[in-house]
Amino acid sequence: MDEPTKYETVGRMLPCICRNHKKNADLMLERSGLYQGQAKLLMILYREDGISHSKVASELRISPAAASKVIKRMEQDGYVSRMTDGADERVSRVFLQPKGQILANKIHAIFQQLDQSMLEGFSDREIQELYGFLERVLKNLQENLSRFEEGKTA
Repeated sequence: MDEPTKYETVGRMLPCICRNHKKNADLMLERSGLYQGQAKLLMILYREDGISHSKVASELRISPAAASKVIKRMEQDGYVSRMTDGADERVSRVFLQPKGQILANKIHAIFQQLDQSMLEGFSDREIQELYGFLERVLKNLQENLSRFEEGKTA
């Protein structure tokens, strides 16, 4: 069997990194008595409190009906609340409640700890370089996807 090319090696490494990051995050959340579904919604609201129900669904990459179930469960647990938008009564907005804010802060700290451990031993310069490289990889993949969608690549 041939030795993998540098491209194959990088292509295999990225999913491996993602899987290991997710496993670490899941374990850290679990040990804190949390689950991934809570974390995702709370971190979305941590970044942008009061977003619309439809934006929650989009951010979670789930249907609006599925988002309603997640939001309802979190609302029943006292983590979030829903309010009708004053400017457009068809729009429902989701807000963190104090209990949800406390949990969101805890989740944020868990992810900061994970990021620190993931980048342990890297200098600030190396972290900046890595981020730049990953941005370029993402840009290349997005451009490639656009070409595929336009039918310009086989």
